[in-house]
Amino acid sequence: MQNTDKHINLIIKHLSGETSENEEQNLQIWLSEDEKNRRLYDDYKKIWSLSQKEHIQEIENINIDGEWQKFKQKVNFDNEKYSIKTEKKTFSFIRIAASILILISVGIAGIYLFGGKEQKIVAFNEVKEAKLPDNTEISINKNSEIIYDKNFNKKERKVELKGEAFFKVAKNKEKLFIVKTESFYVEVLGTQFYVNSDYKNRQVVVKEGTVAVYQYKDKRDEIVLHAGDKAVFNKKENKILKIENTDNNYLAWKTKIFNFRNERLDNIFITLANAYNVHFEFVNPDLRKCRQTASFKNQSIDEILNVLEATFENLQFRKNGNIIYVDGKKCN
Repeated sequence: MQNTDKHINLIIKHLSGETSENEEQNLQIWLSEDEKNRRLYDDYKKIWSLSQKEHIQEIENINIDGEWQKFKQKVNFDNEKYSIKTEKKTFSFIRIAASILILISVGIAGIYLFGGKEQKIVAFNEVKEAKLPDNTEISINKNSEIIYDKNFNKKERKVELKGEAFFKVAKNKEKLFIVKTESFYVEVLGTQFYVNSDYKNRQVVVKEGTVAVYQYKDKRDEIVLHAGDKAVFNKKENKILKIENTDNNYLAWKTKIFNFRNERLDNIFITLANAYNVHFEFVNPDLRKCRQTASFKNQSIDEILNVLEATFENLQFRKNGNIIYVDGKKCN
């Protein structure tokens, strides 16, 4: 998280045109390392572009000093390392940072972006619930987006997913619903399923109905999935594999319902991190292998941590912004 905060600072400096040559080089290297880094940059760029529109009244009334202080606290801004020397540049930098924070705080975390032939539904810092023109319901996880043609549902129903989403597809036997990702396609008539297109975790899980997953347009590698089935993309072999879904918490980011059965703490924290936009760091690495059985429903992250602390002897959590440090004695 601290590393991400550092690069958020660099993104803001880049948008305000104030990065040094070395900073710009570091930013470009970071962007090339992971698709998620690029999406984070694109999100901030889109929010800043949106803030330039005259109808965003909140930006016109921005309290620069107040929002700047909030921004520094939010991303652990280092005044000395990222200081801006001239007053003109300082105002430009601070206004961009404050504008971004304002737009996020007033609820523009998930927005529709219109332009040209494409339409996008973007989720920035929280889950976005939306409906497509055919009444298909979608839940888009943070830092993810759906792209579709403005002629969607006229001849076909096709969307492109970048990130993570859950679909409840409106039934239409005459028009297939197709989800395109970087590595595969998902094709259905009407059902409920989950798709993750992230490079390290590409998968499809079917909750209800039947879907077809394939990598090539001629469908020569097509795999049919039924409720409870899961398809994963094997990068080494460059093919799609069908397995049984054993992850009870694949939709926890959407439902905030968790069911852990003799699960390792490191896996539990991965699930919680995705659902609550936090980051866990183990002070004592031995705690990673500790196991826990517990269920949570619509509870805050603090309430969940309190339960875990009460369950494990000497387990301690310390929060610093969005970072949660995990410490204590190793399990018996």
